[in-house]
Amino acid sequence: MPTARSRAEVWGSPISHSLSPALHRAAYGVLGLDKTYEPQEVTELTLERTWAAHSPELFGLSLTMPLKSGIVALVADHDPVVDILGVANTVYFKQETPRLANTDPWGVWGALREHDVVARRPWILGAGATARAVGYGLMLQSSQQVTLVVRSRERAAATAKVLSGIGLEVAVVLATELDDQATPDLVVSTLPGGVDAPFVLPDSAIAHAPLLDVAYHPWPSALATSWSESSKPVISGVWMLVHQALMQIRLFTHASMETPLADEEQVLEAMKHAAGLAPVE
Repeated sequence: MPTARSRAEVWGSPISHSLSPALHRAAYGVLGLDKTYEPQEVTELTLERTWAAHSPELFGLSLTMPLKSGIVALVADHDPVVDILGVANTVYFKQETPRLANTDPWGVWGALREHDVVARRPWILGAGATARAVGYGLMLQSSQQVTLVVRSRERAAATAKVLSGIGLEVAVVLATELDDQATPDLVVSTLPGGVDAPFVLPDSAIAHAPLLDVAYHPWPSALATSWSESSKPVISGVWMLVHQALMQIRLFTHASMETPLADEEQVLEAMKHAAGLAPVE
């Protein structure tokens, strides 16, 4: 990270429920870094002027909804994954130059790995920008196909094209057609927190597939409640949040996701503790 800089931030709206400050502060404590990490309420309307006026002390920035698309036009340098997905959740500095990254796919990958879930026939509920990140994360763990479960084939076309472009075999299935589909071995919901699922999943999917719900506030989500009698694990979005934050901190400190942190296992455990996550049994 730029050595003279001391401040990182998370921007979004609403931002008050964000767990990112607790995660990053816990990590910096383990790493012995005298750095701050603060939340800031930023909307789509205020993003451009807030970025233009960002602190010269800034060494890293996390972006949550609804800013992940808008930031792409404001920062010229991008990691390749940003141009593939069309969205970013991270600004880091490489040789003093701001650069965009998207660590969400590695959040998905890390959350599934923690729970020993490997998906060959996953369903992704929704087809927005988050679904693209999820599809990329599934590709990282060697999934070769995904099914997008949607209410409109037309709205899914752009995401299906992106995921096909990274080598996945993509099927687009309407929610009304689920009873005719093979049972998945993973269901991933990209629906916003606090939103009721707009369709009913077959009992066979709930009985035989783990659920990764990217939402975490409020928790449990309506969809997670549907798994209350299933023996399969329910993975909240907090797990994804922790693992994508770990990759952000690698970027903030090393300008690379390839270089592990010093004491990374202790950092990860501190972040899980800060997020209130129980050990995986």
